[in-house]
Amino acid sequence: MNLLIPKIQEIAERISKIEGKRKKLADFLKSVKSDVKLSEKVEAFDISDMKISAVDGGIVKRSLHGFDFVLARGVGVCFCYKNGRIYNVDYHPGKMPTPELFVMEALSDLDWVHTTSIVRQRTEIKTAIGLVEKLKPDILLLDGSIIPHYQDRPAKGSKVHESYEEMISLYKKLFESCLLRKVMLAGVVEDSRGTKFCDIVNEHVLSKVSHASVSDLRKILENTRDTNLLYWILQEGERTDVFPYSDKAKEHPVMKDFQDFSEKIHSFYMKTARFDRPIRIDFLGEKEQAGKFASIVFSISSHHSGYGIPSVLIEADQVAKLAEEDIDNIYEQILTQTGSIPSIFRLRRDMRPF
Repeated sequence: MNLLIPKIQEIAERISKIEGKRKKLADFLKSVKSDVKLSEKVEAFDISDMKISAVDGGIVKRSLHGFDFVLARGVGVCFCYKNGRIYNVDYHPGKMPTPELFVMEALSDLDWVHTTSIVRQRTEIKTAIGLVEKLKPDILLLDGSIIPHYQDRPAKGSKVHESYEEMISLYKKLFESCLLRKVMLAGVVEDSRGTKFCDIVNEHVLSKVSHASVSDLRKILENTRDTNLLYWILQEGERTDVFPYSDKAKEHPVMKDFQDFSEKIHSFYMKTARFDRPIRIDFLGEKEQAGKFASIVFSISSHHSGYGIPSVLIEADQVAKLAEEDIDNIYEQILTQTGSIPSIFRLRRDMRPF
């Protein structure tokens, strides 16, 4: 390990240097005028007499020699406010619902990765639909985006493509249910790796500035994620301008599956805590609604200076999570009934004797 110390020091110095450049880039951007609103203050919102809900899911998985198992559950939480305080908490379908067990056979490694993601999202969206229909909240927050990631889309010839299409149908049903019942729907992305806002800054701000340092600044921007830049631009209680989830929805690998809904999906970033990174909010609706979404989310976010996630999502995460012991117990019960047969042998990497 001592031989790595010089390399570690080199990496640390490089990271610090790059971060310093990003801060200078942020300071420069704040000093120039542009049509893009890099930041704007989030107005306070009166959440009295509101029903604010969230859905999250828990998942554990196990690959065996001949079968794959996934244990998943989705839990919805609804905070009912009165005079600005929580007076009741409802859970859907319950506070500790029994998880569902899914069994797959002969999946490729890639199909297995897609399947676990699809199972998790499908479970969460089913729960969200049930919560909207039963509890009728004013707003529903999902953990993560309201659109599946493009990497979750299997090839059309894949064994699991039909499951993907079923998942997309559930998303559409959720959108329709929320629009019908006038339930605000948004997804909170805690750790966005996106670069969309940086692309907007590059195209609509830096490209229109005449300054000797612009060329170097654009190089920095090309290797920067949105949240890395916005950490230095946004203050607590500020958000960016709203922007479409995708400029080319009809060409986007996932957005094109949502047809007319794709025009109603927008995004913005917001800093909810002084020392935390900005979160990304993806929402269903008109772009003019961004301010209302921002105000509500900011009003219910944790007041911890280093962790600004909405409290209702924190509760949903706590009640939905599953432990590895849960899948271990199921495996042991199956093994007891089948005996040690090849199909349920554990993978070699999980049973090395040394």
